[in-house]
Amino acid sequence: MFSRNGQASIILDIDCFRNNRGQVVAWINGENVYSLRGQHVGWFEDGVLYDSRNQALGFLRNSTGYLPSRPGMGGTPGTPGFAGKPGRPGFAGTPGKPGRGGWSQQELATYFNA
Repeated sequence: MFSRNGQASIILDIDCFRNNRGQVVAWINGENVYSLRGQHVGWFEDGVLYDSRNQALGFLRNSTGYLPSRPGMGGTPGTPGFAGKPGRPGFAGTPGKPGRGGWSQQELATYFNA
């Protein structure tokens, strides 16, 4: 996935997101995104990742979802070896979705570190 600056920062791996070291950092369940602890942290729709305030965090090259603007994209780095997936936690409830905003104030590369 590319950040608002067009830098490849996060890897989509079927039902989860991985950091640049290949470690699972978040789970995808439908259009909802959850932390490793099972807390709702955003949405993933039509190739666009939105934060908990429904502001765009990042996007796939072929995304069709809403973006406030589409930056130029850098090259895609090599894929690291993937660590095993941890057990999926129970997921918290899904909050109501706020209206869409612009780009998130959070950085895609560090969003799931909190």
